[in-house]
Amino acid sequence: MISCRVSDEEFRTLRQVCGDLGFASFSHLIRTAVQELLLNRSGRGSTAVSYAVEQLSTRVDALEADLWKKKAQ
Repeated sequence: MISCRVSDEEFRTLRQVCGDLGFASFSHLIRTAVQELLLNRSGRGSTAVSYAVEQLSTRVDALEADLWKKKAQ
């Protein structure tokens, strides 16, 4: 078992994004991403998870930018 700490807001955001991308849970997303990472090291990974993780990262960045804008107001 591997665990990592995220804030409540990060967890809510990640859960929403996971659902939007078709992952059953944050754990499922991370497990799939790690499996792809391991496969890509040997040149056999798929691009679907890479795309999903990239989309997740983009959305998290956008949400973070929105939060900073709201804090500045």
